[in-house]
Order: sequence, then structure tokens, then C-alpha cells
Amino acid sequence: GSCFHRIVKGCMIEAGDISAGDGTGGESIYGLKFEDENFELKHERKGMLSMANTGPNTNGSQFFISTTRTAHLDGKNVVFGKVVKGMGVVRSIEHVMTGDEDRPVLDIKIVDCGEIPEGEDDGITNFFKDGDTYPDWPVDLAESPSELEWWLKSVDSIKALGNEYYKKQDYKMAIRKYRKALRYLDICWEKEGIDEDKSSGLRKTKSQIFTNSSACKLKLGDINGALLDTEFAMREGINNAKALFRQGQVGIEELCVIIDELFRNLQSFTMTGF
Repeated sequence: GSCFHRIVKGCMIEAGDISAGDGTGGESIYGLKFEDENFELKHERKGMLSMANTGPNTNGSQFFISTTRTAHLDGKNVVFGKVVKGMGVVRSIEHVMTGDEDRPVLDIKIVDCGEIPEGEDDGITNFFKDGDTYPDWPVDLAESPSELEWWLKSVDSIKALGNEYYKKQDYKMAIRKYRKALRYLDICWEKEGIDEDKSSGLRKTKSQIFTNSSACKLKLGDINGALLDTEFAMREGINNAKALFRQGQVGIEELCVIIDELFRNLQSFTMTGF
């Protein structure tokens, strides 16, 4: 039930304030404060779990997950674990917009916790029970295949799921799948076997994904997001007629919004008079 109350992009995400929820509280089962255990484990990579404190021996229930190597915290904060799977979720949280005092503008709540028994589903794949056998983020793959064809197939498969959600008018889920497809597509450029034809095909696929994402955002009323995606689509596919069409749709939608606003203002002016 506690929330991630602080996000420092490029450094950490912080949670665990079970009393106040905003970083000012956090009494643990050991009391208000308890001593540092040891500093044997280091902040040697991203995904390290460490105790938040206000100085030596001031540990409570608050903790943070590093999103990069934070060696400057060695000897100051007690490391007690690391992210084994789900670093993609950490990245998603890290990129949530923040307001005053690095607080996220959205509620990011821990709804469940506990130990996953050996052999139990860890929720990394097929979380939505839609047949998607790929983790949301490539970093969470048990093994990262070296074959380019495997990655190309994964992109096509995830993109197809996005298209299915679009047909069902579940535009938010479609966008989620399209974003996921782009993450897998980006890995393709790192693999051996990229020739001119495959490179051209990847750019075309990327352009199509952005075009489809733009259509979803337009359906959801996110005009700026839709326009941005069409611009990305045009960068990857100069002759993408569908991207041009979507761009035109966005322009018409913007014009309709402006006309509607103008009409409301004219009505207000007519009612109030001179």
C-alpha cells in the first residue's frame, strides 16, 4: 500500500514511507530509527536496493532502488538487495513526470509484495494473459538471443498484438504494445547480420509502429502525442503515406478544437454583450 514518493531521474526511485507516504515518515518494525547493519554490499550497478537515511544509524522503512551506478553512496547507505527481474518497471517509474521535491505527479503504489516460491510465475511474461510471451523490457529476458532473426520475429509478434488491441478499440493497451515493439526493435541494430535490406525493413517497421501509435493517441484525444508520433514516423519513412494521412488527421482535429473554442467564446461574448 505504500507509494514511490520520490523520483530522481538518472539516480534512484524512493519508496517505503508506510506512515506519512511523502518521505517525512517511515517507522519500521524495529522502531523509529535503527543502526546501520554493514556496508559490505556496494552500489555497483543499477537496480540495487538500499536503505534511505538522514545520516549514520537513521534507517527506517524507507528504501530506494538505484537506476544507475551510485558509488558515492557506498559507506553511507546500506545495500540489502538487487533487482533480479523487472528492471523495466523501475525504468518506467523513473520516467514518470515529477513536481515539487521530486514527487511523481501520478500515484505509484505497491499493491502486493512477498516471496515468489520456486517455479511460480513471476509475472514477467504474459502478464495480461494475451499470449504475449516476451517480457515488457528486453533486459528482463532470461537469456538474450544473439540471432537477429529472433529479434525481428519478436518485433513482428508484439506489433501484431498491438494491432489486435487497436481493432478491439483498446487504444491504451495498443500503445503499450507498440512502445514495447520499439524497445525490441532498437536491439536489432546491435546484432550481426544487419545489411542494407534489413536496415531498410527495420526503418519501415519503425515508421509503421509510430504511425499506428499516432492513430491510437488521436483516438484518445492526445493531439500533441499523435503529432509527435507522426513526426517520428516521417523521420523513419519519408514516403510513408499513412503517416502523412495521420498528420493531416491531427491537423484537422486541432482545427476542430480551435473552432470549437472560438464558437464557445463567441457564445459567451453574445451572452455578456458589450
